[in-house]
Amino acid sequence: MANCFARSSAACSDFIDYSTVQGERILPFTIALDLEKSILEPQTGENQRFCYQINGVGQDVPTQADLSHILFGICADIPASQLANITVTRNGIEENVVFGQNVELKTEEKPDPPTGCPGLKFDFGLNKQNGVMLVCFELLETYPIGEVTACLYGGGVTANSLSICGPACQQDTMCPAVGEQEISVCVPVTVTPYAMVGATVTRCVGTPVITPGATVCPGVVNGSCSFTISQRLHVSVPVSFGARAVSGDHSVNCDPDEDLVV
Repeated sequence: MANCFARSSAACSDFIDYSTVQGERILPFTIALDLEKSILEPQTGENQRFCYQINGVGQDVPTQADLSHILFGICADIPASQLANITVTRNGIEENVVFGQNVELKTEEKPDPPTGCPGLKFDFGLNKQNGVMLVCFELLETYPIGEVTACLYGGGVTANSLSICGPACQQDTMCPAVGEQEISVCVPVTVTPYAMVGATVTRCVGTPVITPGATVCPGVVNGSCSFTISQRLHVSVPVSFGARAVSGDHSVNCDPDEDLVV
């Protein structure tokens, strides 16, 4: 019988760009998984290695912030004892890495306080203009490659909306089955028209008339003028139909081949 569970690599990106994320203040940095320096599928005697290149691509403007520190999400099942050979090179200079101080493993129970993110934290700042940093770490066991959050912090700003390839948890690969059924769907639609009054535009007609003395103005004091505008509407209402599937209780036959025995 075929095994329905196997190590899998989920689709993920090897490059993300936080400079394109909109906000009142942003962290303008790109992050790339360095495929040449990384060892994603290690051979015998090798450790799995992940190397990330962080580049500052910003400008010297108040709406952009420098990087204070960065976290790379890793599988929550990876303990600190599985980490090895952590290196940081910043602007061409290799930094002194002290695990537990400038590099920490933040968990879901005790995440990084400024960002609320778990993961491997690199507490190294980087200038938003042309700053370059390469961080690498190795794992003693091989993990699947999947989406992990890259979480940035600096200048009071957190950026945690983008994901990059990293060490994900062991995932079960499902044995797929497809069921099909034709259905008829009907939905009532109510259209309620509305009118919005725009900004008033006033223009002078003719020249002003100046009358000496306290002449009483004609018309109604504190009055108003009314008029009516009508407009025909053609309303198009797009409706998308779909369906959601909800599975019922599953049944299991522990020895499906026994029914074939004669």
